[in-house]
Amino acid sequence: MSISQARRAPAPVGVGGFAATITTLRPASGHERAELIRDVIDAFRRLRNSIERFEHMLARGDDAGDGRGAGGAHTAPAGASLQPLLAALSRRIDLARFARQRELRRAIRDARRLDKTRDGLFSDALCLDTEALRRTVAELERLDAAFVGLGVEHVLAQHASAAEACADARSSGAAVGRSVLKAVAVTTAFVREPAA
Repeated sequence: MSISQARRAPAPVGVGGFAATITTLRPASGHERAELIRDVIDAFRRLRNSIERFEHMLARGDDAGDGRGAGGAHTAPAGASLQPLLAALSRRIDLARFARQRELRRAIRDARRLDKTRDGLFSDALCLDTEALRRTVAELERLDAAFVGLGVEHVLAQHASAAEACADARSSGAAVGRSVLKAVAVTTAFVREPAA
């Protein structure tokens, strides 16, 4: 333990006139644990934001939507449970004709499992186990990447179908402006948040 990691209390006079010093030492892993806890919180926030954007993207693409749009499940604070948001996303994937439903349902299931352990993130058992914190960060980042990848793939598929429709319309002379503008609006809404 280095002196720079120790906080010293004022040296009171001890028994027999000797100076007594109380030194509080922080464990060397304290800084690493603090960084890992921050990484877990940041990864959870990024996952939540990716799921919100994904659900919002599907809501915008759903012509028969329930009108919630950016409201509803999106009003919860960043540390709140993902369960309501995941339930809304589960309802939307059938309506949105999402091509890779199996992978998306697996990602939703994994996010639900991680969300159930969210409250345990600050227990002594996990906070003192740096390896468990690393695994949690890696799992949160994997899920975030899965949601972002599935969302981008869906948007690209929408663009491809919009381009096909536009090409068909040009050959037949009809206008398709609205569906192309809608696909562009959905794409611009699904931009991944930069890592903190």
